[in-house]
Amino acid sequence: MRSGVMEQMLDTGMPDRTDALVQQLWQWADAGWLRRVDVAFAQWVQQQDAQCHRALPVAVSVLCALEGRGHSCLELADVHGRLAQWLDWPRDMAAQTALRQLLALLPTQKQPWLTVLQSPLIAITAAGGGVMHKDPTGQESQSDTPMLLAVNARGEPQRLYLRRYFQFEQAAAHGLLARVQPIASQVQTGFAREEQIAEVLGQLFPSAGGGQTPPQWQKMACALALRQRLGVITGGPGTGKTYTAARLMAAALALADDPAQLRIRLAAPTGKAAARLSESLQQALQDLPPAVRSNTALFDALNRIPAARTLHSLLGVRPGTRQLRHDGAHPLALDWLIVDEASMVDLEMMAALLQAMPPHAHLVLLGDKDQLDSVEAGAVLGDVCEGAQQGHYSAETAAYLQRTCAESVPEAMLQPEADAQPAPALSQAIAMLRESRRFGGMIGQLALAVQRNDGAHMQALMTQLQSLQPDARTVFWKEQATEQDARQVFWGQGHNSGMSAEGYGALAALLKAMPRWPSAKVPAAGPDDESWLAWQGAHAQWARQLLDTLARFRILCATRQGTWGVDGMNALVIQALRAAGLPVKNQGWFVGRVVMVTRNDASLGIFNGDVGIALPAANNRQQLRVYFPQTGLDAQGLPVQSIRSIAVSRMQHVETAFAMTVHKSQGSEFAHVLLCLPGYSSPLLTRELLYTGLTRAKKYFSYLSAQTGAWQQAMAQSTLRTSGLVALLYGDGWGS
Repeated sequence: MRSGVMEQMLDTGMPDRTDALVQQLWQWADAGWLRRVDVAFAQWVQQQDAQCHRALPVAVSVLCALEGRGHSCLELADVHGRLAQWLDWPRDMAAQTALRQLLALLPTQKQPWLTVLQSPLIAITAAGGGVMHKDPTGQESQSDTPMLLAVNARGEPQRLYLRRYFQFEQAAAHGLLARVQPIASQVQTGFAREEQIAEVLGQLFPSAGGGQTPPQWQKMACALALRQRLGVITGGPGTGKTYTAARLMAAALALADDPAQLRIRLAAPTGKAAARLSESLQQALQDLPPAVRSNTALFDALNRIPAARTLHSLLGVRPGTRQLRHDGAHPLALDWLIVDEASMVDLEMMAALLQAMPPHAHLVLLGDKDQLDSVEAGAVLGDVCEGAQQGHYSAETAAYLQRTCAESVPEAMLQPEADAQPAPALSQAIAMLRESRRFGGMIGQLALAVQRNDGAHMQALMTQLQSLQPDARTVFWKEQATEQDARQVFWGQGHNSGMSAEGYGALAALLKAMPRWPSAKVPAAGPDDESWLAWQGAHAQWARQLLDTLARFRILCATRQGTWGVDGMNALVIQALRAAGLPVKNQGWFVGRVVMVTRNDASLGIFNGDVGIALPAANNRQQLRVYFPQTGLDAQGLPVQSIRSIAVSRMQHVETAFAMTVHKSQGSEFAHVLLCLPGYSSPLLTRELLYTGLTRAKKYFSYLSAQTGAWQQAMAQSTLRTSGLVALLYGDGWGS
C-alpha cells in the first residue's frame, strides 16, 4: 500500500498522457527496481511542469535512482548501452522486460535529450560555467531549479544533475584546483626555500647508498605536498602511505618558523579508520631516523599532534541535519590536515571539507585509488587520481624533484613535449607509491593481476598454485563451492597448517575454554581477595586471546542477501558454532556473538565499523558485555594494546559480523580472509571489489564462489560511477 501522501500525489489530476506512465513507474518501485523516492520526485516534476515531454518523468526517476547507487549525475552519452549496468536490476525475465520498456522511452542519441529535458525545472549550464535557463519570456535568468543540464562548448547535452550534486562537484573541483597554485611565500623565496626542503628531506630519507635504486616515491610525495597546499598520496597496502605521512609531518614542523604553533590535524571517514591512523602514525614516528628523534623540540611537537578524528566530528556535523559548524565562513582552525582512507570520502563530504579549509592550509589525502569507492555518491579519489599511474609530470615538476630529492622522474611519467595539452596542474600534486613491502607473494601477484585486468597473469598464477604442495600454499581457491566447503575454510579444516590456525574453529575452542569461577564466593569477594584478582586476570587474558583470534580472520562477501552473502554466511557460522556445542542463537545476544557497530556513539567511545565480541562479564557470568580491542599510549608515547567492555543493553546499533561486506572491511586487515562471491552475475562484482577483498589479507587468502568464472567476470568489470569531476579537473576528453 502506498502512503496517504503518495496517494494524494497520484490523484492530483495529471494529464491523461502521463498517468499510465507514472503508474508504470510506481509498479517498478513496488517491485523494488526503483526506490519510492525516485518515483515520487518524478511525479512531482510531472505535476509542476504539466507540459513536460513524456520521457521527462522517466529520466528524472532514473537520475534519482543513480544517485542512490553512488552516481553523481546521468551521463547522456550511450544511455542505452550503459544504463543496465548503472541500474543493476535483477536478471530475471520480468525485470529485464521492464528495463527494455524503460529504455524504449529514452532517446538513443545525445541531441534529442535537449528536447526531452526542456523544462523550467531544469537549468542549462556550460559544464564549468554559470547557471542559466530561458524563462517563459525568453530571457536568460539565474535559477534555483532542482536540476541542471550541463552542456559542452558546442551546446551538446552532456550530463543531467540534481542541483545539489552539481554544486558538490563544482565546489570539490574549485577547492582542489585552488590548492595546487604555488604558495606565494615559495614564489617569493624561490630556491632558498627549496634548499631547506632538500636538507630536511635528506635527514628524513637517508640515502641507502649502493648501486642504482628505484625512485624514492615516498620522498618525492613529501616534496610535492610541501610545494603547494594540496598533496595526494595514493598506493596499495604496504606501500608506506602512513610512513610517508609521518615524515611529511616532521618536515612541515622542521620547516615552520615556530613548530610549536603549527597546527597539524588528522582525520578519517570513520572512527575505526581514525583510530587506525593514529595508531599507525604513532608507530611510524618511532621509526623516524635517530637524527630526527634526537631533536627534542621537533619530536615533542610531533607527539603533541592530537589523535585523529572522524571528518564528521572535525567539521561539526549537527545530528539529524546537513548543517556544519565549519564552512567557508567559519573555517577550520588548522594549518595542515591529513586525511586517511580518502577513497571512502564521498562527494558531499569532500566538497564540505574543501570549503571549510582555511585558504593558507595544506590538505593531504592518503588512500588507495584502486579500492572500492565511497558508500555515498561520488568516486572522488578515483577521479582525482585518474592519471596517477602515468604521472603526467611537467618538466618544471621534474626539475623541482631533482633539486629537492635528488631523484629523477622516469621519462615515461613525464607529459610528452609533443602533447598539445600542458601537464595537468592537479597531476603535479599527486604521488603514487608503487613498491609494496607487504605483498611479495601469491596474494600480491593476484592483486597486481586484478589491478591490471591481466587474464594471462591470472591464469599463470592459477597454474603455479596447483603445482604447490598444500603446506606451501597461501591461497585456497574453489569454484562451484558448497556450504560444506565454506564450513571447512572458516573452521580451519582441510587446508595447510597455517590456514588452519586462522579461523572460527580456533575461536570456538577458546570460547569453550572460558575460565571457570574458582569458587561460588568469588563474585562477592571484592577486589582485595587473591582469588578475585586471579579470576580477573584470567578473564582479561581470555578476552584478549579471543579478540586477537577474531582479528586474524574474517569472511568477506560481495552482497548481503543469499547463501553467499553476509546473512547466509553469518547463519552458517552460527550453525557451526552450535554444532560445536556452544549455546548460540539465531537472533539476539549470546556468548561469542561477533558484532559490528553501525553508528558512532561518542558517549560510549565506539564508532561505526568497530568490531567486538559478546562475553560474560568478569563479575557476573549472567550479564553479557561486548569486549573491544583498544589502543592507548604509554608514558613514552608508544602504542599499548588493551581491552574495554560495554554492557549489551547499551549497544543499540550493532549487527552480527562473523561475515561482513567487502565495503565494510575497508581500512581493516586480517591474517586470513575468505572472500565469497554469489552464484550469479552482478554489476556489484567488480575489479575494485576483488582488489579490496584481496588486499585485506596479510598472510592467507581463500576464495569460494558458487559458479565458475565469477572471478574472471568481476575482473573484466570496473566500477562505473558517472561523474563530471574528471572533466572539471582535467578537461573534457581526458583519458579518451
